Amino acid sequence: MFNTRKPEPNNNQEQASNVNTQRTIVRAEQKTQSKTIISKGCHIKGDVSGNDDMSVFGKIEGTITLKNNSVTIEKSAQINADVFAKIVNVNGNIKGNIESSEKIVITDSGNVTGNMSAPKVILKDGSYFKGNVSMVDTKINTVPQSANTNKDVKTRTNKSV
Repeated sequence: MFNTRKPEPNNNQEQASNVNTQRTIVRAEQKTQSKTIISKGCHIKGDVSGNDDMSVFGKIEGTITLKNNSVTIEKSAQINADVFAKIVNVNGNIKGNIESSEKIVITDSGNVTGNMSAPKVILKDGSYFKGNVSMVDTKINTVPQSANTNKDVKTRTNKSV
């Protein structure tokens, strides 16, 4: 009279469900890169370092070190620090030296007072810069140290007026 048997699950449905779960997990693992944000009301004195990209809207005094990541200095930011990063984007104000392993970009709202060193330096129309620029040819960095002992490293230096 009463059917007390449980229906057997369809194996195809279980397999499809497992595949969808696995795909979701893989997608979540790929998006692990996060970004640190220093808000407009935040004021930091000291050394800032980390392993994530960073956007700064507030004030930092000291040193910013993100050797393998990018730093973006937003319009509202006031930076009185030396910056060491892979990529440095300047939309706000920096007083200090900038050293980048890839490139430095100063936008039309950017203002930099200090020395810059990078393989690529981009100054957009309307940007302000006062200091020295040292652009090291990236090909020279691939030469072994022993082969480069008696030779000077080639750099191009431009001074702003």
